[in-house]
Amino acid sequence: MRPEFWRLYRHLIFGSILVILTSILFLLFSSVQRNTLLAQSNVCADAEISLAMGLHGIPLQTPNDSQFDLSSLSDKTFSDEDIKEIIQNKKIITSSLGISSLVLPDLAQTAEIKSTRDDNILPITRLFSQFLQTPHISEAKKLSMIDWMECVQISPFEQTKPPLASNFAHVFIQGEGFAYLWQLADKRVFQVSIVYKRYYQTAIIITIVSIAMLIMLVFVWKEFSSLENRRKSFENFTRKIAQGNGRIPDEIPDGSGALKELAYSFDSMSSHIQRLLKVQREMINAISHELRTPIARLRFGLEVIKDEVDQDNLMTIEALEGDVEELNTLVDEVLTYGKLEQGSLNLHFEDTNIRQLVDGVLQHNSLLLSHLKVEVAFSEDESGVLADAHHMHRALQNLILNAAKYANTKVSVVFHQDAERWQVDIEDDGSGIPLEDRDKVFIPFQRLDNSRTRASGGYGLGLAIVQRIAFWHGGAVLVDESELGGAKFSFIWSRNQHKNTLS
Repeated sequence: MRPEFWRLYRHLIFGSILVILTSILFLLFSSVQRNTLLAQSNVCADAEISLAMGLHGIPLQTPNDSQFDLSSLSDKTFSDEDIKEIIQNKKIITSSLGISSLVLPDLAQTAEIKSTRDDNILPITRLFSQFLQTPHISEAKKLSMIDWMECVQISPFEQTKPPLASNFAHVFIQGEGFAYLWQLADKRVFQVSIVYKRYYQTAIIITIVSIAMLIMLVFVWKEFSSLENRRKSFENFTRKIAQGNGRIPDEIPDGSGALKELAYSFDSMSSHIQRLLKVQREMINAISHELRTPIARLRFGLEVIKDEVDQDNLMTIEALEGDVEELNTLVDEVLTYGKLEQGSLNLHFEDTNIRQLVDGVLQHNSLLLSHLKVEVAFSEDESGVLADAHHMHRALQNLILNAAKYANTKVSVVFHQDAERWQVDIEDDGSGIPLEDRDKVFIPFQRLDNSRTRASGGYGLGLAIVQRIAFWHGGAVLVDESELGGAKFSFIWSRNQHKNTLS
């Protein structure tokens, strides 16, 4: 496995293990913490209820009903103010061994807990029952003492129907733990319960897990960011190669990674293809250059003998001159395409009036277009573009003459623009191009075997040249079906591709 992918999987695995272990440890910790808080609340409530009864000299039914031994208070008398002060100012001290002691103010007395049982719900229930049902303390005084207590709370409860069988019931209230329903003589019902300290277990678990996942995602994000940066670098390299701007450089990010091997494999393939294309271009250019000399000699020879032949052979000489001119045009087309393909042309981008270029093409080729109706849709105040005027003129001329070859009666030239691009649409009302053949029209020397091309002549280079001109303008040429019934060629190029050339 490649190092970068191993690091990614490692972060995912370790991060998942971290989240699971953190959750388990916190669940264990929170369980212990929750039990501790519950025990502390029970001990506190036990102490307050036991004090309320002991300070009034009311003995417990059994010694095990409370976890504190307050029998020494039964022979003393306390006022209501003393009882209030003792209940409110009591202290429960828990030692490191978990043993709790009840310290009473102004009495110089400490009552140690007798038991550390976890099953203290039943004693608490009996203790509450004795306190709420004892006839030795009035209901009003019980209500006041509960208000003095820190760990016992009381609130009105909706009247039950039918009324409680007795004035006390032990119930379980969902979400509130154990509660005690106390019905007074006037039939009012109160809910008396222990105040449990809230422990936000779920929120804390979510927070801890979220932090652990965030840490894991940070490491994963760093790996993905590294891969994304290398992908962008590789994409830039491949784009340069596609434009013929050289090979992949040596300083590829992460020299030990799989992307570098992929890059150099691609570079090797690209180099091989470039060598083949270079040989092909050199051969075509060499042949084209070599043909110029014999073509020039043929043209000169025909001019010489043209004055020496009789009228009967003059038409033959003129036909030969036409053939030589056609051959010379083919050589020029091949050389032009070779320069565009190789990127060796010096393009000069400048503010150009596209309407003037189109008008120039139409005027220069007026004889070839005389049998057609040519419609031009331009806005005078929106015809300025950034382009190489010479090559844009060549592209527009090739597209317009191509449409003229196949049009029956009409050719349309329309200019569009938006914030990102310029577009020139050239349409004809001819036979159109089948969908499966539309990509083939841009292949050099490609001739489609249909009625649109068999009798039209040409060399198969005109649209290939247009495509290369569009490429060097940062655009493309698209083929679609025209509303006129024929073909629609859209020359599209970017407004921002060469904007820096004006600065």
